[in-house]
Amino acid sequence: MGDEEIKVAHEVSEPGWRDRIATVVAAAGRLFETRKAIFQEELAEKGSLLGAGLLAIFVGLLFATIAGLLLAALVAALLARLLGGPIAGILATLVLYLGVAAAAGWVGWKKLSRLRPLDFPATGRELSRDLEAVAEAAGIGEDEPPVERSRGPAERPRAEETPEEMEARLREGAG
Repeated sequence: MGDEEIKVAHEVSEPGWRDRIATVVAAAGRLFETRKAIFQEELAEKGSLLGAGLLAIFVGLLFATIAGLLLAALVAALLARLLGGPIAGILATLVLYLGVAAAAGWVGWKKLSRLRPLDFPATGRELSRDLEAVAEAAGIGEDEPPVERSRGPAERPRAEETPEEMEARLREGAG
């Protein structure tokens, strides 16, 4: 093989920047398509699990409601026997259930009245400490404005200065 054949073979074997970028873009596209297919498969599996789970919870709540109604009927029957008539038994059951509902509502109201939805005291304290640490690291104090503390005397701009004067002053301060 001559020198020209080696150069031609060498030039053919090394791809240019366009080829390299096209190869990377094509590989990224194939990778994205693969990840998209995996995600769609997992999402479909989660969707079927979610549907089955929600159906089971619905059936459970339905039968719990029926059981609650049967419990109310049992309590009414027991109170009817104790109080001597069905009307007195049902009325006593109604008063009992209304009392339980009122007590539960009152306890819930008391708990919710203590709720401060936008008050996070520990998080606020920690964020304040973080801001103080950042301000201290940046050299920013509470007494002085940030511009005054962050610049040295040679770096403070003067209103009447031309850019050339400012550059000369800064070079003097740097040297």
